[in-house]
Amino acid sequence: MKKILIFILTSILLYSQNITENSLPLRAKNFININFPGDKIESVNLYKNGEGYEVKIKSGFDFIFYETGLWKSVKANDTNLTIPRSCIHKNMVNTIDREYPLSKINYIERRDKNFLIILNNKIEIELSGYGLIINKRDIN
Repeated sequence: MKKILIFILTSILLYSQNITENSLPLRAKNFININFPGDKIESVNLYKNGEGYEVKIKSGFDFIFYETGLWKSVKANDTNLTIPRSCIHKNMVNTIDREYPLSKINYIERRDKNFLIILNNKIEIELSGYGLIINKRDIN
């Protein structure tokens, strides 16, 4: 019973914390400032009971960051928006440019050692950090 009470109190404290831009790790703030210069952070929330942060910026992008500030996912909330290629490794950019030259990136997610990328032409590709295509499929 005592453990349950401690768990409940801890959960309440986690969710009642005032989460602001200043709560974000420097690495997360730098990622946003470098890749989305001049944009403003609209909201910051805890992700999965404090395992990271959910961030929204005014231009229409959502991020999930790990506790360390490393990005887990970036999502464009409008199909007209494009995630800057500077968010991913150059090897992955080269592969996307070679295989899908006119495509725009709408979603990226880290998955262990690979990256899931969804392009505006409804192609989902899984790439290694070296830019090797692991899997690809049409999601129409």
